[in-house]
Amino acid sequence: MTNETTGIGAGGLFLAFLGGALAGTAAALLLAPRSGAETRANIGEAVGQTGEQVRRARMAAREAAAAAREAFTTAMRSEH
Repeated sequence: MTNETTGIGAGGLFLAFLGGALAGTAAALLLAPRSGAETRANIGEAVGQTGEQVRRARMAAREAAAAAREAFTTAMRSEH
């Protein structure tokens, strides 16, 4: 579904949200009063967590798309 005002689809909106979250996390980690080693460790941990969240979101999107296709196919078969 496309947002008619901006022309950004749901995928683009999700990527914008994810990018904002990453930028906010990076800024918070870089501006925190910690040593360089602690900051690098925190950044590495945040990147790992974000990667896992992206993998889960992709899997959920695939499952939702498959369920939508199945529901559409079932609905089309029942009409004929």
